[in-house]
Amino acid sequence: ANDLHPADLNGKADPYLVIKLGGTTINDKENYVSKQLNPVFGKCVEIESTFPMESLLTVQIYDWDLVGMDDLIGETKIDLENRYYSRHRAVCGISAKYDTYGYNAWRDPMKPTLILAKLCKEGKVDGPHYQPGKVRVGNRIFTGTVDHTDDQESRKNHEEQLALSVLRRWEEIPKVGCKLVPEHVETRPLFNPEKPGIEQGKIEMWVDMFPMDMPAPTRPVEISPRRPQSYELRCIIWNTDDVVLEDDAFFTGEKMSDIYVKGWIKGQDDMQSTDIHYRSLTGEGNFNWRFVFPFDYLVAEEKIVISRKESLFSWDESETKIPARLNLQVWDADHFSADDFLGAFTMDLNRFPRGAKSSKLCTLNMLTDPHIPHMSLFKQKRVKGWWPFAVKSESGDEYELTGKVEAELHLMTSEEAEKHPAGLGRNEPDPLEKPNRPDSSFIWFLNPLKSIRYILWHNYKWVIIKVLVVMLLAALLVLFFYSMPGYTVKKMMGA
Repeated sequence: ANDLHPADLNGKADPYLVIKLGGTTINDKENYVSKQLNPVFGKCVEIESTFPMESLLTVQIYDWDLVGMDDLIGETKIDLENRYYSRHRAVCGISAKYDTYGYNAWRDPMKPTLILAKLCKEGKVDGPHYQPGKVRVGNRIFTGTVDHTDDQESRKNHEEQLALSVLRRWEEIPKVGCKLVPEHVETRPLFNPEKPGIEQGKIEMWVDMFPMDMPAPTRPVEISPRRPQSYELRCIIWNTDDVVLEDDAFFTGEKMSDIYVKGWIKGQDDMQSTDIHYRSLTGEGNFNWRFVFPFDYLVAEEKIVISRKESLFSWDESETKIPARLNLQVWDADHFSADDFLGAFTMDLNRFPRGAKSSKLCTLNMLTDPHIPHMSLFKQKRVKGWWPFAVKSESGDEYELTGKVEAELHLMTSEEAEKHPAGLGRNEPDPLEKPNRPDSSFIWFLNPLKSIRYILWHNYKWVIIKVLVVMLLAALLVLFFYSMPGYTVKKMMGA
């Protein structure tokens, strides 16, 4: 169903199906869909009925409530007898192709040749007369592909396909011809008797009818909701380069940044961060840090499915579908104020630019040039390269390069991940080596000796030497003038 009218205070509904035909009622209350206005029921029911006593099919959608009576959202009614005896043959839709097996196998107990022969007989039309690659009905000739095989079964299937092509153009037959109902999913409006004339949503469905005196139809089409497949994405942040320098060094005034990288797929629920590369003076950062993101993925819709309770008081979980995207951001850490955002890169796992082989080859063109080769991680499974971090310019029309990241992505199914586990960060199992960071990467107020060595001494070495020399000379002069009078008196007294 689509666009159902909200039935709960939270603006959602918990819909389920009730199907009635004659004295038969099928209530699917146990399988209600939680907090959803566009539910996928994926149900197929089979009911026996007798015309004209049992001909009105009613499909209702109710809202499940934990306390009190369930509320009717809307319903639709179908006169099956009217459909069954319609000249448009609305009992089972005419498919586009005749297949004997597979997902779209022919469902009607009557094959196209039998249906066409029956229509010709009832309309008193001459035919059908089959010839290789064509069939004649009345004074009309319908053509198709020529079957060159000698196999009798292949020739029979070819005749069925020719008959089907006539059925799909039956309205072209003079006098008796009319449009036959094609195979399709019908969208029907839902109405509530208590709110006449106001549509409460739409339901997508179809009805097949088969006489009991005919051979049993094939098994119904499988339309149960698709189940997402569990994956695990492992993202290793190796290095960054050319990251903008946001801060000024406390003592020296040099441009620097305390760099770290954030990453997530689902949002705040699975956001992870690397450790911090302190005092980067060149925009280079070394991390060797692994992010691990488990998620459930619908291959057909290319969406990630998130099941979670909306609040502490929610009775059950609700499903949300989001695009399959990996979000990476680079930040500058501040100790006494909020961290500074430097840049971001959003990677669509189904289509993202191929990573550059080196930092020099990594440019903004990877984000803006449509001719850059793209790839899908669900096909490639593993990839490594450099990608750009960027922010929008003040005008909002262009991007500005704010850094580059070297990352390695490895996509695995949950079964593969269980066989080959890996830890977060640099932890066991499958640990990563510690990065080879320069000695100048540290927190200045937690490492006073290093601060003296790498900040004061490195930047003010000659000043400190000059000050020490001056202080030494001053001390010598003080000692000289302090000792000189006593030494002079002793000399004069001959002592």
